[in-house]
Amino acid sequence: MRLRIGVDGRVLDDRYHGIGRVMYALCGELARVDGVELVVFTGRTRSERFDIDRLAGRPNVTLHPVSLPPVDVRQLWQWRGVLRRRPVDVMFFPYHLGATPFAGVPSLAMVHDCIFEADPRFAPSRAVRLSYRLLTALITRTTTALTVSRASADQIAERYRRTAHVIPNGVDLLPPPGRGLATEYGIEPGYVLHVGAQRPHKNAAVLVEAIAKVPDARLVLIGSPDPRFPDEVGPAIDRLGVADRVLRLPFVAEELLGAVYADAALLAYPSLVEGFGLPVLEAMTAGTPVVAGDVPVLREVGGEAAIYVPPRDSTAWSEAIAELLADPARRESLAARGTAHAARFTWAAAAERLLEACVQAVRR
Repeated sequence: MRLRIGVDGRVLDDRYHGIGRVMYALCGELARVDGVELVVFTGRTRSERFDIDRLAGRPNVTLHPVSLPPVDVRQLWQWRGVLRRRPVDVMFFPYHLGATPFAGVPSLAMVHDCIFEADPRFAPSRAVRLSYRLLTALITRTTTALTVSRASADQIAERYRRTAHVIPNGVDLLPPPGRGLATEYGIEPGYVLHVGAQRPHKNAAVLVEAIAKVPDARLVLIGSPDPRFPDEVGPAIDRLGVADRVLRLPFVAEELLGAVYADAALLAYPSLVEGFGLPVLEAMTAGTPVVAGDVPVLREVGGEAAIYVPPRDSTAWSEAIAELLADPARRESLAARGTAHAARFTWAAAAERLLEACVQAVRR
């Protein structure tokens, strides 16, 4: 069966951190499948993180620029015209807010999480939260809904009364360690690392509170600030007087990321809610032990290969961090379990599940 899959590639944009990475990895795997042709509808913004030319160089991949903004109610009607001019058998939207019920072809949309629904503070505003929920309800009722974890599927079922097909993320083999933060910023290996955009649900301020209680420990926070939310980390750093032990980096180049993970003593990931939590697997792939928030999705992703801590308890975090920093043998054992565990999550398996879902949607 030959299948022409349209992909909304507008998320190949530096604003869409995890979603863009997921989409790029899935397209790379689908492009290797005989009988599959990908039509990737790209936006006008050129990404610095993803090698679009490399993707376009695949013989069964075609890029088709579109002028539709990634999130805009007008696109609900505009996609039909786009797909008339560039027809496909099935349409895959990696970000459900970019999807439409009026595509005119079978469509699948990835609902990565229910973060905005979990707590009003996690949404930029009440109006955004309301419009998000209305659009999510519309898309889950009119397309084939996909998601990245069983925990997210349970939330979608509870909040929208719809079943979402689970396609777990894979994890890339990161570039081999080379120059890291020591070269770029003078930060020697052995730091506590957090990776994630600076938003309230990431709960990064609890790590600042924890580090203040662990003498000589250093914390590196990698992730861009979101101007829609108040900064919770900066005031915590100032209040606790740990500016000399906390480094905030809004961006790290992809080619440095493997070294950044590998040079860390541990990854601390205290999220209150996630769709998946890809940094957990990225750290494990790099041989770095993980301490994660004790929430269902992170237990699902990390399995028995991570240590779990109540996400809001800064004392519990400081104790877990101090114990691991003082116990190299335990860090080594945890890292070995993590490496074996992360190897179970591949983008090839994720792409195979996505392809199956596309075929089923066409047949229906």
